[in-house]
Amino acid sequence: MNTTIPFLGELLALLSAIAFSISNVCISLTGKSGGDRGVMFSVLVTMVLSALLWLGLEGGAVLDGAGFRGFESAAGVTWFALAGVSAMVFGRSLIYESIRRLGVARASAVKRLSPFFSVILAAALLGERLYLPDVLGMAAIGCAFALLIRENWVERQVSVGAVPLMSYGFGVGASLAYASAYVMRKIGLETLPSPAFGTFVSAVAGFAVFVVLAVFLPRYRSNFAQMFSNLDRFVVGAAVLVSLGQILMFAALSYAPVSTVVMIASLEIFMSMFLSVVVLRSDRRVGPLVLAAAGLASVGVILVAF
Repeated sequence: MNTTIPFLGELLALLSAIAFSISNVCISLTGKSGGDRGVMFSVLVTMVLSALLWLGLEGGAVLDGAGFRGFESAAGVTWFALAGVSAMVFGRSLIYESIRRLGVARASAVKRLSPFFSVILAAALLGERLYLPDVLGMAAIGCAFALLIRENWVERQVSVGAVPLMSYGFGVGASLAYASAYVMRKIGLETLPSPAFGTFVSAVAGFAVFVVLAVFLPRYRSNFAQMFSNLDRFVVGAAVLVSLGQILMFAALSYAPVSTVVMIASLEIFMSMFLSVVVLRSDRRVGPLVLAAAGLASVGVILVAF
């Protein structure tokens, strides 16, 4: 008897989008108090959850003598570690800063640049072919970002309190870091097909970088020493929800096509806007240009997925 839950992949993708959208709001509410401690704590949570997932679903099989195949698996571990540094250190640090500077709505829209960079990197480094939907999707994502810049320019003409244009650089940097991590992770999975273990290695590598930074830099040393002090519900909530969102996303891909999962996941941006602008009123209202950018970015991501 088939015990698979109907539309399980779609449900997991929706739960992932909800987790990411709430985590975006939590990050915005941490303010400056969370600082790097919020990022470090989120990486630690990802490390613990991915370890439990690896041991529970994969049984630690990759460390078995038959499962670990010398240099081939060592190469996979190396790629997972590099992906962790890119995503856990640069990606998360920059996306936290982007949300705090731009607000949830605009930062979520900028984050949609990640597929744009992913397609370019995959074509350049992995030799993947570019198809018409890829090109159209990238064009839509590029136009979406141009609309955000246009909205910022218009706002700066009428308001002295407008967000500096350079603040968008944090979101662009985060998107590039995540895109690089996706490509590195894919290379690692080709040599060592163990997603949960790969996530665990990535988290360990990311956390290790923060430890090294704490040894040499007073700022990180202070943040590392006080990582568990003054943790509020928003810092903890953001860390747990970001980790759950990633895990649910990977699980959804096991039960539903990539295009379906990405389409549902794109709802994150609109959920984030609704929660931050309408429900909590923690973010400034968005105008038609931001809404158009969000819509275009979502269409672009779906085209790239196809």
